[in-house]
Amino acid sequence: MKCVICRTGECSKGTTNFTHILNGKLVVVKNVEANICNNCGEAYFDSDTVNYIQKKTEEVMAINEQVELFTV
Repeated sequence: MKCVICRTGECSKGTTNFTHILNGKLVVVKNVEANICNNCGEAYFDSDTVNYIQKKTEEVMAINEQVELFTV
């Protein structure tokens, strides 16, 4: 698949870290499977992965933690 960001790179399976700040809280998901561009590094996640990240983010917000690290 061609990268839609840089339009020159090719994406292939790999792992990356997903970092997100929500309401001033940092959420980091380590070792997330994604399709990653070999040119710019943009990561594309499938719907199951996105659902997992959203679920974990909601858990972090519910317990009011400042920083939560979790691994897929």
